Amino acid sequence: MRPEWLGKILKSVFTKLLAIILVAGLLLNLALGVFFVVHRVFVSKPFQQTIYHYVNYIIADLGVPPRLERARQVSRDTALQISYQGPTASWSTDSDLQPFSARRLHAWTEYPNVSSGKIKRHFVVRVDHDLGSFLFKFSTLPGREDHLTGWHLGLLLVVSLILSGAYLMIRKVLKPVARLKEGVRQVGEGNLNHTVAVKGRDELRDLAEAFNEMTGRIKAMLDSKERLLLDVSHELRSPLTRVGVALEFIPDGQAKESIRADLEEMTHMISTILDTARSHHVHSDVRLSSGDLIPLLRASVADVDDQPPGVDATGLPAELVCRLDSSKMAIVFRNVLENALKYSAEDSPPVEVTVERRPPFAVVRIRDFGVGIPEAELEAVLEPFYRVDKSRSRRTGGFGLGLSLCKTIMDAHGGKIEISSSPGHGTSVSLSIPLGAPA
Repeated sequence: MRPEWLGKILKSVFTKLLAIILVAGLLLNLALGVFFVVHRVFVSKPFQQTIYHYVNYIIADLGVPPRLERARQVSRDTALQISYQGPTASWSTDSDLQPFSARRLHAWTEYPNVSSGKIKRHFVVRVDHDLGSFLFKFSTLPGREDHLTGWHLGLLLVVSLILSGAYLMIRKVLKPVARLKEGVRQVGEGNLNHTVAVKGRDELRDLAEAFNEMTGRIKAMLDSKERLLLDVSHELRSPLTRVGVALEFIPDGQAKESIRADLEEMTHMISTILDTARSHHVHSDVRLSSGDLIPLLRASVADVDDQPPGVDATGLPAELVCRLDSSKMAIVFRNVLENALKYSAEDSPPVEVTVERRPPFAVVRIRDFGVGIPEAELEAVLEPFYRVDKSRSRRTGGFGLGLSLCKTIMDAHGGKIEISSSPGHGTSVSLSIPLGAPA
């Protein structure tokens, strides 16, 4: 039975990646080693034998002593340049080729008197003969380039296969990371029901299980919070109803009106809380159908147009078909328009309402010129019970639930709500609603 620490090491992702890298490196070295051995055994030795016999045949053909005229004839017939340096004479068929101008010549193992190298990309062979030193410059090496090119291509193919295999193995090992990334994205967008597939037996499996447990605990905490809020709101309705009944037996006066105002505010707040709690299940309640967005938007504008500074919706198109739930979308329009009017001064420009077609959405933009929202609080205003006005005074009103409800409804439609603002210059709310096919 192997120790627990050894089992953890063997199952480790880092161990797997290290093993893949080591195996890939070993295979690459093995492939290169095999290539050079094969090249030396099957290519170099026969090539050297052929060249050795060829140049010795030419040396014999040049005569004793070697004749320049015959060397020039051979050069014309074979495109082979020859240089000679002997005890009594020196000559060359090529003015650029000197007997000892070749650098870095390598001696051949089987023929110690022969060495080879390159001069200006030309292959040269030097032979130390009894008659003197001969230097041969080959303009081309028939067949050798093609032969070597085949080996090079084969080596390149083998290396490519090894690297491709290593890439595929690493990608397979790290595939759970992509699933975790998608899980983080889903949870970041508010989908706490998303779970990451749990596979394998390494650290990534443990990480996936921990991620699923974390999202489950977060969802349970939020559900518990919502149930508590919902239960408290339900429980408050009965005593508030009794207070309302008892209030009717109090004589009219300033105290009674003050209590009545407070009671109505509490009743309205509880109703709003309950509506918001129910809206969290709007994904199952929403009924999407193709309908004209423009009449719905005009009706919402007409409901609040009498409030200062007014609403300017003169540039709306005649028709724009979207997939929506009319009753739910009317709530969104009403809440956003009421917010725009509430935080605008009476003498500021009217709230602007525009509609633009940006497939696959229709974008309704509602812009006011009021107090604006600090940039640091733009994302938070979509959270339940959040208000920019920390005093939460009755003068500004509201419970911080309107925009949260709007976001829930927009998410249920497959759309989105985006807010941009600048303190002192107003706020712009963009509602992206999926387009629908005309009836």
